[in-house]
Amino acid sequence: MQADGSGVGVGSRIDGKYEVLAQIGVGGMSTVWLARDDRLGKLWAIKETRSRGIGKRGLNNRNAVIAEANFMKRLDHPAIPRVVDILERGDYVYVVMDYVDGRSLNEALRENGGPFDQERVVAWGVQLCDVLAYLHSLDPPVVYRDLKPANVMVREDGSVRLIDFGIATELGGVQAVELAGSRGYSAPEQVDAAAREAYGLDARADVYALGTTLYSLVTGETPRRVESPSGAEDYAFDLRPIRELDPTLSDGLERVLAKAVQACPDDRYASIADMRYDLEHYQELTWEHRVSLLRKVNAFRRRLRSAVFAFAVGVVLVVAGIATGDYAYKSLLHQASVASRDETGVIAGDASRGIERTAGPSEAEELYERAIAADPSRMDAYQSLVDVFKSDEVFTSTEAQRWLQVWQMHGRKLEGDHAYARLCYDVGILFLCYYDYVGSGVLTSSGVGVSPGQSAVENASRSLEWFRRARDACNPTGGDYAGLVVDDALDEYAATEVYEIIGEFYTTIVTTSREGRDPTDAYREFWNALGTCVGLGATPSGGEPAVAQSEPIVRLRLYQVAFESVNSPTYLEGFRRAGVSRDEVTDLLQRLEDETEGLSDFAETNPSAADGIYNEIVQGHDAALRNIERTYAGPVVRMEAGGEVGP
Repeated sequence: MQADGSGVGVGSRIDGKYEVLAQIGVGGMSTVWLARDDRLGKLWAIKETRSRGIGKRGLNNRNAVIAEANFMKRLDHPAIPRVVDILERGDYVYVVMDYVDGRSLNEALRENGGPFDQERVVAWGVQLCDVLAYLHSLDPPVVYRDLKPANVMVREDGSVRLIDFGIATELGGVQAVELAGSRGYSAPEQVDAAAREAYGLDARADVYALGTTLYSLVTGETPRRVESPSGAEDYAFDLRPIRELDPTLSDGLERVLAKAVQACPDDRYASIADMRYDLEHYQELTWEHRVSLLRKVNAFRRRLRSAVFAFAVGVVLVVAGIATGDYAYKSLLHQASVASRDETGVIAGDASRGIERTAGPSEAEELYERAIAADPSRMDAYQSLVDVFKSDEVFTSTEAQRWLQVWQMHGRKLEGDHAYARLCYDVGILFLCYYDYVGSGVLTSSGVGVSPGQSAVENASRSLEWFRRARDACNPTGGDYAGLVVDDALDEYAATEVYEIIGEFYTTIVTTSREGRDPTDAYREFWNALGTCVGLGATPSGGEPAVAQSEPIVRLRLYQVAFESVNSPTYLEGFRRAGVSRDEVTDLLQRLEDETEGLSDFAETNPSAADGIYNEIVQGHDAALRNIERTYAGPVVRMEAGGEVGP
């Protein structure tokens, strides 16, 4: 708060611990600030709303903001930002929530200067279907009611987040739901009294809004002011078929969107799950696809002479179709393998000069993606694609985005495969140890610098869901590890536990203390995991150390995570409270330097991927040692619910 009680500004503090870094949003009632928690160094988004001094309007603002925040606290979905605190200070209410490092799809559309390609839009649409399906499955069901590009944030990796739950509504209550929504994007029954009376309101309103949102993204058309027959002004799309605006678009996608935006709810998809299915299979709804099938059927019908012969031909068709599909898949796989070997040779030859990657996919990547599309149920193309991504020791943000699009479109078809955990584990390693988020001080989209170490923290958080998938796919009691190696040479299942602990720590440590839970156990578990990563201990399951991974870049990235932790006064204080001694921390730091120096040849021949990390650890040893000495020389700080309370 500023001294005059007039709210906050850049450089001021909220509740004594949140330093305001930048303004990242402003609306009619609220301002959103980017702030850093001084104690843990984590970035938060803080929504500031004036609640006093402006009469009844201020009281209404306060009640609406607190109601929205309390509603969001009950939600639990990765695409919905968490609310972790609600503060009332002076004339203002402050809601502390997850900071989404990205941009709204509305901003992305403007910056793109035109529509996005349909594959990307479909991938976003599938993600939005998932989060809407979660809301609709709650008891009572929740209708979001305000889906539009401005309320969808997209991150660097292509994942989306849904924000602004101000008019989300639980169905089934006795109180009437007010007319509200964004005209042009919202369903008629949300904004028009006559349509509400005729149709009521249910989850199909979100189907309509998703249809108009995707329509806007794939055509570049946005709602505009129009005059109704009565002379009143309104906002609306001219919802022509999308292929009238761009003939290169798929008529299958055109069919999906046309069905979603029907004025009458009964003519739309009955559920968001139905719409998701058609989005995933829109290419199978195309006219070309149907004509192709019809031609095949007609060609064989002309040869029919009897019912028996027709049956025989039908069998032959099925077998021939399978054989043809199998041939196409194997052909693409072979071509991709050849291209991959060629590209790997180029990368190896250029390693001494650093690695340069283009924004577009390589030939091998494109071929593997085509193989996946040809038969999404086969594992080997996915696994080979992951190998292509890590062949140059760097997993770029554009590569990550393309991978997530492939996964969102097809990944669900792999669940239950005998090597599913193996794939998820390898993708977790990609994000944990290869992902180049914003290393070397590159600015994020908000203009805030992120150090290589903070990048390592981001990577650990991003890898968490993949290691969880790998663990969930395993049945250790039945001896089925779904493709993971569990012998003495490489205990990947045990390593998965360690990596999961690391990712979970960075994801939950702040909320642990805020919710009144003692973070000591989390710090102790995290310390044990770090020791395992550098070969100082066993995994929680008693297996071989996770450092047994063979790739040098994997070891180096794990060393970076450990180094950043013992170089942080905040984490050092947490380790100290958890009973970790000064000697233990110093030993780990020395082990880190020794192990890192053993990778000097790798860092020298792979400067683009490894130089920054290598230098950070080796050159930062003395500074880290001073941090350890200062932390352990001072008084122990206790942590209780609500923050630090002193020694």
